[in-house]
Amino acid sequence: MDKRKHIELFAGCGGLNLGLETAGFKLYFANEVSPMAGETFAYNFLKEDLARLSGEDKLPENVLWVNSDFEKGNLKERLRENPFKGKKRNTDLTNDISLNGKLLIGDIDRLLPYLKRSKRYKEIRDLNIDILSGGPPCQGFSFAGKREKNDAKNLLPLSFAKFAGLVKPKVVLLENVKGITSPFTEGGQSYYAWLEVSKAFALEGYYPVCMMINSKYFGVPQNRPRFILLAYRRDIFNKLKSNFREGKYKKILENTRVFYSKVVKSKENLDDVTIGDFKYFDIEKDQGLFDGVLLPKIETFEDNFISVEEAIGDLNEKEIESLFVGRLGVIFNDSRKTEAGVGITNFETRKHNNLTEARFRFYQILEQIPTNYKRELINLLSSKEISCSLKEIFLEIKGFKFLVPSVEGTGNKERKLKNTVDLMGLLNSLQTKKHSQRSLNRERPAPAQLTVPDDICHYDFSAPRVLTVREMARIQSFPDWFEFRSKVTTGGGMRKYETPQYTQVGNAVPPVLGWYLGNFIQGLLNKVGE
Repeated sequence: MDKRKHIELFAGCGGLNLGLETAGFKLYFANEVSPMAGETFAYNFLKEDLARLSGEDKLPENVLWVNSDFEKGNLKERLRENPFKGKKRNTDLTNDISLNGKLLIGDIDRLLPYLKRSKRYKEIRDLNIDILSGGPPCQGFSFAGKREKNDAKNLLPLSFAKFAGLVKPKVVLLENVKGITSPFTEGGQSYYAWLEVSKAFALEGYYPVCMMINSKYFGVPQNRPRFILLAYRRDIFNKLKSNFREGKYKKILENTRVFYSKVVKSKENLDDVTIGDFKYFDIEKDQGLFDGVLLPKIETFEDNFISVEEAIGDLNEKEIESLFVGRLGVIFNDSRKTEAGVGITNFETRKHNNLTEARFRFYQILEQIPTNYKRELINLLSSKEISCSLKEIFLEIKGFKFLVPSVEGTGNKERKLKNTVDLMGLLNSLQTKKHSQRSLNRERPAPAQLTVPDDICHYDFSAPRVLTVREMARIQSFPDWFEFRSKVTTGGGMRKYETPQYTQVGNAVPPVLGWYLGNFIQGLLNKVGE
């Protein structure tokens, strides 16, 4: 049977694409603005090593630039250019070039006019694309005053919706951070980005069903809440209504139908459509609805959440691979599959100074003690007041071996603290302006904050360090054969436009979550005969 067709916007390094591909969708083309993330995407999905090609002065066959300041033959400069600055007058997109199987690097707002001008959207529409997916920045998006916004990123959801309206896929899949559900203020009025985005798709003829899910419920070792919007083309939505006419399923669809109708009637003044006119379904509060019929089925419950030790323990401790790692190998089977710990890429550890290592050990110990004492020690580190005696805190941690910086500055000594004076001396030496740092807890899923590598350290006392790219990738559920390309990390002003390996991993949709969502959408389309 022919695979279903898929277009990916805001593709990043390809986490969602990997999940959808494994669920049986074939990529028609992908679009990504960052050349650095595109380098990883091209290497893993299109079998093109852009770094090697640039060194050999050769051109890629399956990677095209939507817009660039550099000529087609200057691949080296294209891979390092700032995608948000410059006039970007060069393009590889001609009216007769094939888009099938291609990665298109560049601004979606340059891609849209090309599709209209060249009439390419008509041939794409004739393909009857099954899924259009992506995760555009949405946090500041609203229709009110949008033309006055300084940050062009705030208009990207509108571009995504316009793309859907142009090529008419059966289903739209949008993924975004939890923050999209928090209100923001514009012109003295509160707006909800998720609601505004839903309006944008309704105006393009799509019926949205919105939900807040969490990756840990789908076999990913990370406490990662994410907003998901599934928007259905009119004919698909009508078939869903015909198939699910009763009970809780009718309630889900009726919520969407009423919202869609109000948006269409109020399109001259969309502020009339408010947060009271539509709801999203929360996996934490509406678990009975997440049964795999109209919302994805919960696969992992609290007693069986995957821990970070199951995800990365074999890498640092040289143990036999866990069931989780073995399962990744089964789901994402590939000829390049590696044995656990053997020939694995992106596993280079970073060196730290003595003070940083001592601070990381302190955070590791915090994860071993009761929450109330952990909170008190964090307060002490920040020079805040505590609610119990210093002696009580010391008794809780006196059995642990800390890394104590030597007076001479020659290194750290691993030892137990002697008394409360010793404790305060250590805390004074560990003072830092970084208040978001913490250690993984080996028995729990990882926290969601994995975009900045310096914020999280390993749980293992023998490894007081930040995670490697590979360890972060495991936590995000990438298989070991998936290789991340371009720079490992960046800093300073380059953070605004570069997408190094750590950022690529942290920003990605977990592939296992993408796989579950892909299977769910496959099943839904099958049920309605599509």
